[in-house]
Amino acid sequence: MHKVLKTIPKGNRTQVFVDNSSFLLYKGEMRKYHIEPDMELEDETYREILEVLYKRAKERALYLLDDSYKTEKQIRDKLKGGCYPESIINNVIIYLTEYGLVDDLRYAKLYIEYKSSSKSKKQIVQDLYVKGIQKKIIDEAFEKSEYSDEKSLNKIVEKRISRYNLNDPKDVQKLYRYLVAKGYSYSDVRKTIEKYSDESYYD
Repeated sequence: MHKVLKTIPKGNRTQVFVDNSSFLLYKGEMRKYHIEPDMELEDETYREILEVLYKRAKERALYLLDDSYKTEKQIRDKLKGGCYPESIINNVIIYLTEYGLVDDLRYAKLYIEYKSSSKSKKQIVQDLYVKGIQKKIIDEAFEKSEYSDEKSLNKIVEKRISRYNLNDPKDVQKLYRYLVAKGYSYSDVRKTIEKYSDESYYD
């Protein structure tokens, strides 16, 4: 048996608090299962509700993945926002992982490739951390990529160099500050910029 602690209306749905978790049901489902505060849910009814929620959560996750890859954390966060119980979320993640629909290593490799011409390794690592990817996976993704800060830095400088007058020390300083702020090392920045100029302003 499972105790319904309380119910809270949420638009066309109702948040149902059962035991130590909660979930959202539509009004028709509330009537179907005769759910009211302080009632006891039979185990069979509770399992049926969880099956409904699992199907709904899986459909929601597949919809989220329809337009772009997502990390496991991104899917978890979206489902948590939809008030799905942790057990349901875990089962959805298992399903997505088994079918290769969620793969943080693949995501990290694609992200590194996509951002290799606009971000430093430091920036990319920080982005991937925020997206919930573990350090060991990030490290493995970099090991399997052809990324290097030197290549990345050269691509950025090639795109931006025309905006600066390399005969003007102030402009050179601006370019240095911009690139160092993006996470590239001072020595790498200097070496790259000096390829485009015969002058050295920092001797």
